[in-house]
Amino acid sequence: MPRLDARHVFQAVNALDGLLAAGAAGHAVAPVPALAAIAASQAALTAACLCPRCRFLGPVITRVATTKPEVALTFDDGPDEAMTPRILALLAEHDARASFFCIGRRARQAPQLVRAAAGAGHSIENHSWDHSPRFALFGSRRLAHEIDETQDLLADLSGQAPSCFRAPVGFRNPWLAPLLAERALRYAAWSHRAFDTLDPAPARIARRLSRALMPGAVILLHDGRNARDAAGRPVLETVLPTLLRGLQARGLRVVDLPTLLAGHDRALPSQDVPERDAAPAPRAFR
Repeated sequence: MPRLDARHVFQAVNALDGLLAAGAAGHAVAPVPALAAIAASQAALTAACLCPRCRFLGPVITRVATTKPEVALTFDDGPDEAMTPRILALLAEHDARASFFCIGRRARQAPQLVRAAAGAGHSIENHSWDHSPRFALFGSRRLAHEIDETQDLLADLSGQAPSCFRAPVGFRNPWLAPLLAERALRYAAWSHRAFDTLDPAPARIARRLSRALMPGAVILLHDGRNARDAAGRPVLETVLPTLLRGLQARGLRVVDLPTLLAGHDRALPSQDVPERDAAPAPRAFR
């Protein structure tokens, strides 16, 4: 059965809402029920756009079905001249690999950091050009520009075109998936999100990341816009070493996202496993 195209659904719902609004204005239909129906349908469309793991808007990687003891570590919003070098040093110390989802504009400002990350064996992925908070409102032409400008720059800096894309804050619309498919880009969300741009408590972040952590997890951290702890230090300076030690203690190898995807167990029924189906939460990292 062919997949339902979310673009057609959005267009049809908006057309019906327009007819309802016109009918209510002309008193052809009862205004209050019509407005309630319009509000409900628009709320449903908005909720789909604001849900990072919503598969209705297109394929999405949240967790990889694998029996290998591997997890993917990903960093958003860089490169950052202060944090990215520290992260690279910590990853090298623990023989870990990661994926850096870079903002095109920031990569242009600090190209040496992109080259350093790629040279150290990490993958460089696409996180849009401007990281606009209005990204989910863009039409196809603006979305294509955001993807292509970043893709070209990162391919030039790293020597390899990104294979994955992640939208700013995870918000998107139905016009994004077809553009990614045309460019052979896979849309990446996450199974574990640290909220390290908002939460100033490293211990709380560590507990959040350790919850239901198992092989195939995709962990989201940030090398840009990191929150500060009570002492004024970026929380990642405390969280990342703790996380890396905890993963190694559990026998989990830390890899970049393309490596995790390439090594997934094809005998399992699905690449993406909803987080609610995960195993019971283990103790937090120490």
